[in-house]
Amino acid sequence: MRRLARIRQRWVTGRNQSGLALVWMALTLTLMLLFAGFAVDMSNWWLQAQRIQTAADTGAHAGAAFLPADFNNARTTATTSTSKNGFTAGGAMNTAVTVTQEPNPNRIRVRVASDVPSFFLDLIGIETIRLTRESVAEYVAPVPMGSPQNKLGNDPEGVNPNAQMWVNIAGPQTGKQQGERHHTNLCNASPREYGCSGSTSTEFSSDGYFFGMEVLSVAAGQPLEFQVFDAAFVNVGSTCTSNMPTSSQINGGSGFTALTTKFPDAATRYASGTTGGYCPGDQGWGSRNVQTSFIVRAPDETPWSNVDNPVINTSTCAPVTVAAYNPSSASTPSRYIYDLLMGSTTGLVNPSDGVISFAEAFRRFTTFCSIPAGSVQTGTYIIQVRTNALSSAPTVANSGVTTEGHNRMAFRTGFGTSGLNEVSGANVTLAALGRLPIYANSTGADTQFYMARVRPYDAGRTLRIHLYDMGEASQAGALQILPPTEFASTFSGCAITRDDGAALNVNASICQLNNVSSSSYNGRLITIDVPIPPNYTCNEASASGCWIRIKAQYPAGANVTDATTWSAAILGNPIRIVE
Repeated sequence: MRRLARIRQRWVTGRNQSGLALVWMALTLTLMLLFAGFAVDMSNWWLQAQRIQTAADTGAHAGAAFLPADFNNARTTATTSTSKNGFTAGGAMNTAVTVTQEPNPNRIRVRVASDVPSFFLDLIGIETIRLTRESVAEYVAPVPMGSPQNKLGNDPEGVNPNAQMWVNIAGPQTGKQQGERHHTNLCNASPREYGCSGSTSTEFSSDGYFFGMEVLSVAAGQPLEFQVFDAAFVNVGSTCTSNMPTSSQINGGSGFTALTTKFPDAATRYASGTTGGYCPGDQGWGSRNVQTSFIVRAPDETPWSNVDNPVINTSTCAPVTVAAYNPSSASTPSRYIYDLLMGSTTGLVNPSDGVISFAEAFRRFTTFCSIPAGSVQTGTYIIQVRTNALSSAPTVANSGVTTEGHNRMAFRTGFGTSGLNEVSGANVTLAALGRLPIYANSTGADTQFYMARVRPYDAGRTLRIHLYDMGEASQAGALQILPPTEFASTFSGCAITRDDGAALNVNASICQLNNVSSSSYNGRLITIDVPIPPNYTCNEASASGCWIRIKAQYPAGANVTDATTWSAAILGNPIRIVE
């Protein structure tokens, strides 16, 4: 009996222990399955989070290209991009897409939220988890250069006649060492100029130069006008002392009397030299006959590209190539300009006849584009200026054009119905876009130019300025980069270098380059990196606010005749993810 009892007890104890092991095994397997399921769900959440982040990034990147002016299009483009990447607002997985413009108007924030389903955790009631990802992208727009007003260059007939600079554009076969950097294709200096491969410029742009005519608001009932001063190329020399009509040159004075009878202001308007501010200083070499084309392009939705803006081609605003006039080719050069001014057709001034005569294109403002009231858009119109197109096709680059010389001019724009000189620029600005070719002809001393407009949201970044072929003057001078007047008196810590590594006379504590002369800087490129202070601020509400300036200091009596090309940009990719 005892033996049977012991056997029975062993059997019961073993059966209980086996049952406990089965229970523990079941619990362990359940936990292992839960952990495995959780790992699978975690992997899926991570994968879906990456997909959501990619959709937000691509949406922000796509939308930023339309900033700062066209947020509606930026938002539409951003949401379309997120949808193409699998996340449509209001669609599957309870997706929400939110697009907002940041305080920095060049930045856009895209937030994508979506419910991601669970697999194994659904067994314990966790059906979905909501994931949210954000992205901020920025469009680094071209820096406006040269002017805070509705005019760029001197305005001898207006309220600001002393800008002491002109817009300068050269024929494609002009030597690059003459100072125009991007629309000249000939390298012929010794030593070789910056940006050359043999005798050819590697920086030649067949598109010429672009200027932004930004309409901030529309003046009801008034057309928008774009005008050019001295649009035609006339070889009068850099200080306008060649071939000009003077009392001693023309018929012993009687001819000049006739000229002043026809044009009462002739003694000032057509004077030799720089007196009165009417002298742009067109200068020719070689073939000289520089024909200049003007093209007005309407605002579009791609601010990063100027050449895709639609060309305006109407009866009052069409592309045009202005003829060149070369006194050197005339049998009597001293009478050439006089004869054209006195001619029955070439000397005609009639702004309403649709024909640009010599008298209208020489030392006067001429309307090249009038956009009727009701057709004007807000946004940035593009003014394209080039010298490599024929009169029959102003919008087409022609490699057969090999003219030499500099055509110098000024621009202005505005609304108005009262005549050529009565345009109002209260609602419009006009500035170069990233590149500014200029000619400065003045005498002496202390001149300040508007270099570039840098807004407060660029604080902490770096403004890079390029100055090409500076210093054409009778005496050496100094150049200093100045902050906006409302911020501070000086910048500090600028890095100033020359393309060939030559030593420079620099005062970095006040961002100044000394001993600037043509003998040292002919055909050379100066780079100035300006660190924008972290506490930088300026008055955006003011037209002249936020403008960084360049101060040119020359000794009193120094004669400045400097053709040079400036460029400015905030360092960084044009469109980039910043957060």
